[in-house]
Order: sequence, then C-alpha cells, then structure tokens
Amino acid sequence: MGLPWVRLDANIATHDKILALLADPSARKWQAFSSYVCGLAWAGGQGTDGFIPKTALPMIHGTAATARLLEKYALWDEARVGWNIRNYDKRQSLSAVAESVRHTKQRASAKGNCVRHHGADCGCWKDTP
Repeated sequence: MGLPWVRLDANIATHDKILALLADPSARKWQAFSSYVCGLAWAGGQGTDGFIPKTALPMIHGTAATARLLEKYALWDEARVGWNIRNYDKRQSLSAVAESVRHTKQRASAKGNCVRHHGADCGCWKDTP
C-alpha cells in the first residue's frame, strides 16, 4: 500500500543534478523535471519503493526521451523493465517500513478501544492481526 505523500527537498530547484538537467539543451528538459517530481509521487503512492515501470511513463507525463535525460543526469537508473529513482530508499519511506508503522498504529488503536470499552483487564485487542 502506498503513501499519501513523499518527501521533496525544499532545495530541489538548486540541487546540482537538477541544475545540470535544466542546463541541458534538450527541449524536453522541463518535461523531464516534471516527470522526475511526478515519478517520486507516483512511486510513493503506488508503494513501488522508487521503481517506475515503462508502462507508468504516461501517468507521470514522461516519455522514453525524458527517461533518458533523467538517466543522463543520474536521477534515474535503468532497470530491466523500467527505472529506479536513484537514492529513493535513502530519502523516502519504503513500503515495508510504512506497512509496519501502519500495523503498529492499528494494533495500538485496537488496544485503546478495547481498554476504553471493556476495561483495563480485557485483552480482546490481542486477537487483532
């Protein structure tokens, strides 16, 4: 399950890789930048841990040409059937971690509701998966 948000550095506009991308003579550099940001959001929302399949390019307003630009400036790494967003795992919450946090919160909520409605000695919340 994906996240409702991703982290985006407030200084993205002055990051050296972004500056290099936007200095490229390609007419598609702005589309590539947009695809990079939309790709971050898409990967977070889909819970892909930074993987962008080729079939997702239209959903992030990308093309093969914009993907090549993102590869050229080391923002994406080519994978067998798509691309991996470079350093995604260092800057974003991974699916397994997010799911663990979600599960922990659900259990805590079940325990709180159990105690509130059945008293401190009730343990029915322990049956919650």
